[in-house]
Amino acid sequence: MDERADKVIEETVEKIVELFSPSKVIEYNTKYDMDGKLSSFKLCIVGKIEDKRKMLTRIFDEVDSEIPYDVLLYTDEQFNQLKDSYDAFASRINQRGRVRYGK
Repeated sequence: MDERADKVIEETVEKIVELFSPSKVIEYNTKYDMDGKLSSFKLCIVGKIEDKRKMLTRIFDEVDSEIPYDVLLYTDEQFNQLKDSYDAFASRINQRGRVRYGK
């Protein structure tokens, strides 16, 4: 990953952490174009989430990124339940994703 792309992801994660205090942020499904430049990325945000729709709206309203990104939300309880379940998407994210914040 080029340094600029890494910086963009890092800044996006920092802003989300600042606004929402999640317990964990995991980068997954990072896409690159034919020149090896980052074209988009996805973040899995785990934490105390009371209203997913409202939180998603706030994230996309308040967290700008020069590179397109998407967000998947899990409550702590959901993620902890699903992360060890073989057929759950959360398990794949937990195994293959890159933890950008939290443990």
